[in-house]
Amino acid sequence: MQNDKFDEIKYEDLTEDLKLIADYCGMELVKKMMRELSGMYFYIPKITRLDNFINRYIIENKDKSRKEIAKYLQVSEQFLKKFY
Repeated sequence: MQNDKFDEIKYEDLTEDLKLIADYCGMELVKKMMRELSGMYFYIPKITRLDNFINRYIIENKDKSRKEIAKYLQVSEQFLKKFY
């Protein structure tokens, strides 16, 4: 079986961005991402960019006040007005 070059990569070889991913998700995920997704760029949005999630959360939590929902989602009540 041929050695996989990605198996030889160590934590200290990674860029700062990849170290952050490794810290949260582990080296095996970083190596898998490098094998399968090399060259791609990713943007990880804040929750405020997930309109579908926010809409669903509001619908599923009709018993909660706007203030409670804003606190839970860590957004302002003003931000939530566009969903009501």
